[in-house]
Amino acid sequence: MTSVAIERQSTTEAQHPVAEGQARASGSEVGAGGERLIRIEGALRHCDSLDQLWCHLANEGQSLLQARQSLVFCLSGRNRWRVKAVGGLARVPHDSAQVLAYQHLVGSDWREHRDETQPRLLDLANVLEDEGIPAMRHGLWIPLSHGDRPIGAGWLLTRERAWETPHLALASRLAQAYGHGASAIRGRRRVSLGHARGARGLALATVLGLGAALALVQVPLTSRAPAEVVASEPFVVAAPMAGVVDRILVAPGARVALGDPLVQLVDVELRNDFEVAQRKVQVAQSKALRLQQAAIASSEAKRELAIARSELRVAEAERDYAHDLLDKAVVRAERSGVALYGDPQDWVGRPVRVGEAVMQVADPADIAFRLEVAAADAVTLERGASVDVFLDAAPLEPVSAVVARAAYKAEKNASSIANFKVMAIPETPSEDMPRLGLRGTARIHGEPVSLFYYLFRRPIVTFRQLTGV
Repeated sequence: MTSVAIERQSTTEAQHPVAEGQARASGSEVGAGGERLIRIEGALRHCDSLDQLWCHLANEGQSLLQARQSLVFCLSGRNRWRVKAVGGLARVPHDSAQVLAYQHLVGSDWREHRDETQPRLLDLANVLEDEGIPAMRHGLWIPLSHGDRPIGAGWLLTRERAWETPHLALASRLAQAYGHGASAIRGRRRVSLGHARGARGLALATVLGLGAALALVQVPLTSRAPAEVVASEPFVVAAPMAGVVDRILVAPGARVALGDPLVQLVDVELRNDFEVAQRKVQVAQSKALRLQQAAIASSEAKRELAIARSELRVAEAERDYAHDLLDKAVVRAERSGVALYGDPQDWVGRPVRVGEAVMQVADPADIAFRLEVAAADAVTLERGASVDVFLDAAPLEPVSAVVARAAYKAEKNASSIANFKVMAIPETPSEDMPRLGLRGTARIHGEPVSLFYYLFRRPIVTFRQLTGV
């Protein structure tokens, strides 16, 4: 809708003098409009909103009173009148120069006749022609009221011919009907608004009461973490020297005793070195024995005997060293327990470094729980904190434990998530302890906090991270 839409409408209608000449006498016009007035009063009761009511008034009233233009005004903030509906137009062209001029005219007239509720005739030519705006000459302003009380709305009708007394009576009757309808709609809105405010007040009171109740209830602050059953103090079987694993001599999970062989390293070179060292010892012994027999008669042999004995001691030391290395090719258990490692085939032919762990030997009755607590949940990591471990193999039989130690610094795991390594030990050790390697979930109990903080700690942290408040 352009800014001159209403001007084009009024100009086009003004260019039909034949139709105007064929109009009936004003008295007969009003008489014929009585029947339509009854129909309009019945139809306006179906309007559910003020916008719908104003649009109905602008269109039906224009047709009933044979007006060229029909505009409905409402009093808005700062005592300004604004056009809410225009007859024949779906949307009000608020930027139209004629609409702005009509608003200024209605505002000036209202300041002079603020409390009047009777229709008034307006001469529009002198006012609007000063602005260079073509308009109908004769205007009729009907304030809308409910009884004797204005409701802050009005109706402006314009046309070329003068308005007569029957028109004023008909327009006044129609304005009272629409004023009553507007008051009824506003009353329903105030009731609905009152109910809405009451509901909001009740909801606010409920929320405040619930918040106060949550603040008074104390519950222990808890956090959850993945858990695994591990040995409490395992013995690490490490490679005593660099070499290649020939085979694993025990099965995974097998019980071993003190001194049992566990790992066999490739010892071909070590065994050859030991045999060569033994031959050197035999050669040194033969040489020393020969010189010892010759030293009885020869002073020179006596001098060489001391050197030969030194060479024998060196050869024996090399033999002993080679023997020790050969013994280390077989790694033996230094304590009894259960052998803990993966697949034996993963180790066959695998080179190992000095000190590299091959397996663990642990007592199956001496267990602990290894927890990986995320850094965001590390609020309950005090020594001695109570822990409930729910293993996947027995979710209905939690194991009670306490925190023994916790890492001081968080480290990233395989998923690049920073977490703290925590060790927990059972409160009451018994023979019927969980099997090593079982997994589950642990719940760590901390200090008592309010139920409000317990429920909304994570949302508050997320809100602060997003907003920085």
